[in-house]
Amino acid sequence: MKFLQLIFSCFVLFCFWGTSPARAAQPGATGTQKTIDFDFDWRFHLGEVPAAKEKTFDDRQWRKVDVPHDFSIEQDFDLNHPSGWSGAYLPGGIGWYRKTFDWKPAKDQKVFVQFDGVYMNSDVWVNGHHLGKRPYGYISFQYDLSPYLINGQNVIAVRADNSKLPSSRWYTGSGIYRHVRLAVTQNVFIPTWGTFISTPQVTKDQALVQLQIDLENASGQPTKLTLLTDILEPSGKKVTQVSQQLTLNPGQRTVTQKATISKPKFWSPEKPQRYKAVHRLQNGKQTLQEYTTYFGVRTVEVNAKDGFVLNGQKMKLNGVCNHHDGGPVGSAVPEDVLYRRLKLLKEMGCNAIRTSHNPAAPEFYTMADTMGFLVLDEAFDGWDKPKAKYDYGHYFKDWWQKDLADFIKRDRNHPSVVMWSIGNEVPEFEPERQRELVEALKKLDTTRPVTQARGSSSPYIDIPGFNGEGEMPETLEKFHQKHPDKPLLGTEITHSLQTRGVYASKTSYRTRDFPAPWEDGVKWENFKSKVFMIPDLTQEEVFQNNSKFYQSSYDNAIVRIGVRDQHKRTESLDYLIGTFRWTGFDYLGEATIQPARTANFGILDLAGFPKDHYYLYQSLWSKKPMVHLLPHWTHPGKEGVAIPVVAYTNAETVELFLNGKSLGEQKMPEDLQIVWQVPYQAGTLKAIARKGGKVVAETSVSTAGAASNIRVTPDKKQARANKRDVIHMEVDITDTQGNLAPEADNLVKFTLTGPGKIIGVENGDIIDFASMKIPQRKAFKGKCLVMVQTTDKPGEIVLKANADGLKSGEVKVQVK
Repeated sequence: MKFLQLIFSCFVLFCFWGTSPARAAQPGATGTQKTIDFDFDWRFHLGEVPAAKEKTFDDRQWRKVDVPHDFSIEQDFDLNHPSGWSGAYLPGGIGWYRKTFDWKPAKDQKVFVQFDGVYMNSDVWVNGHHLGKRPYGYISFQYDLSPYLINGQNVIAVRADNSKLPSSRWYTGSGIYRHVRLAVTQNVFIPTWGTFISTPQVTKDQALVQLQIDLENASGQPTKLTLLTDILEPSGKKVTQVSQQLTLNPGQRTVTQKATISKPKFWSPEKPQRYKAVHRLQNGKQTLQEYTTYFGVRTVEVNAKDGFVLNGQKMKLNGVCNHHDGGPVGSAVPEDVLYRRLKLLKEMGCNAIRTSHNPAAPEFYTMADTMGFLVLDEAFDGWDKPKAKYDYGHYFKDWWQKDLADFIKRDRNHPSVVMWSIGNEVPEFEPERQRELVEALKKLDTTRPVTQARGSSSPYIDIPGFNGEGEMPETLEKFHQKHPDKPLLGTEITHSLQTRGVYASKTSYRTRDFPAPWEDGVKWENFKSKVFMIPDLTQEEVFQNNSKFYQSSYDNAIVRIGVRDQHKRTESLDYLIGTFRWTGFDYLGEATIQPARTANFGILDLAGFPKDHYYLYQSLWSKKPMVHLLPHWTHPGKEGVAIPVVAYTNAETVELFLNGKSLGEQKMPEDLQIVWQVPYQAGTLKAIARKGGKVVAETSVSTAGAASNIRVTPDKKQARANKRDVIHMEVDITDTQGNLAPEADNLVKFTLTGPGKIIGVENGDIIDFASMKIPQRKAFKGKCLVMVQTTDKPGEIVLKANADGLKSGEVKVQVK
């Protein structure tokens, strides 16, 4: 049998967008090229002000803001707002931004303003000159300011229009919600996204590096150049240099250089090692530009026989889908917030992320490269036909080619990006449109396969992607029988729901028990054959009085298939290269039960607190020894009632103790969870996990007494005075012994002093519509979170947390 085999090699680019691997949003100056942070000291007005595009407009009464800035998340929830349940009931609007800056134009200088993302329908002016419009709110773009800059004071004005709602099927945010910078070069230069590095031939002994470099001459006359490229290995040692002499005529030209790396160090999720290419454009002794490209060396093979093969090693994509919001900060997500989220996923054992359903912020890819994630990079949700009343579908026909090209050029050199997706659940799409998209993409990058979520009905994609339909029994198997040479991918598998701290011992199914709007009228008797049924943990429900908005944290609240069943299925099907769970984190919007801020699909909640499924995935995906027990052990009034106690572990056996007495040691069964029926009595449950008879992990959970204390735990003790660093302060309601009170819902009020500001509060409760921007929050299941961002002043941040009847908590963080 001849198998489809797609072989792909690696690369990665960071030029103006993402120069620094540690802080993608803060590129530094290099040689005669420099990037200038343009995030701070903007003026903002919510509402239409047409005259604000003019340089002479008086904006002194406008509010001062820094970007990234999301003006939707600042507004109050409104259950009657047109954004509706898909947009988390948060308003949009028209927002105007203006920034005044001094400039001294220089001879032979080019100046560009670069936006990582503005949602949506952005228009940009400089000194009253209209630079352009971009409808797509997720695309990065730039404009040339050079012809319009004057000596002295200049003004950039930006209008973002998200007034027609819903503009998406999920919460989008509004405004300049990603970073902005100025890029300054000579008029002979390598343009933005102007390098493309690939490794077409790779062995363990050597890698052939091909460097495709765009050059632009805006000087108006031929220029003699030397193009020097130094390649540095991950340690910083130079391994080779390439030199090329050329005469560059006015206009653009692409040149190709080749180099060889001996004994290459491969990039992988376990060892995300990167090389660096430093390109220097020289005119005689003058260096016109120094331009840095980070890249990695890796190989990818994808076929139906072996699945996904990275650097010669078979592996599964153990992935999650993530939307772009950061919970209480909305779409304006600071790097520290994004890093915390990715770190939690990494520690869970996740090795892949799908950017659902749009390009992510540039810093995400830098972190994916350096932390070691495989990325399924998705361009669009829908195409020509709008999926929400006012979404990008209205602009797709006129803009998709430009937006797709910018997207590919921006991201095509990241070693983390292993696959492109051109769409998600595109309704009634024409096969010809799929062909056009794939062909346009492959003109820019032939080194990666292309997929489309729920796009298997048309033949032009390399890897058919399956969403919910792929969870149904025999769907993947039957498709494979018809297309045995096609590798398959679970682009959105599986869907299950959990609420942190909530438990039910009997299985629930969304279609039967809490149907989504599109499932109204579906008869369970007709649908249940499409579901992998999960046995109840008990004959009678143990836990009562759960809200319809909350789902069980056992693996027993599902749409079509549970986590454990899907894991067994994924491991058993060689042609299924992996799956992307819906979702990694709870996200704002798309609430399937209303009114609510979201649905409970995430493995972690809106505050970034892990649910029990986090540890289930950790037991399946990670190698570090672990064991986890659920549920909590505070159940007053249930004395003597048998409660299902479940252990997740990647060890061989677990022994359970209650108040020091062994309840038996069990081997991990094929069911991938160990269950004891334990008559409840207050005290301590302890689990000891063993492998080969040796203890490798243990954990315990104790009955909590009455709530009495507030404990505040920061994720860092020291921060920088840079207006960017964020401290996540985890707030726990505990008893006198420090045990979490799992049902505590006290209103906690916060007082902050020192060089910081509260940028978000959250508790993970999807039906709590309180503002996420005020200094108080009710605890949900004993916990809430405060996000504090530093100012530009050094000093000591002190956060005090108070609640009626509880001993207050306090934490201090030094800012330098």
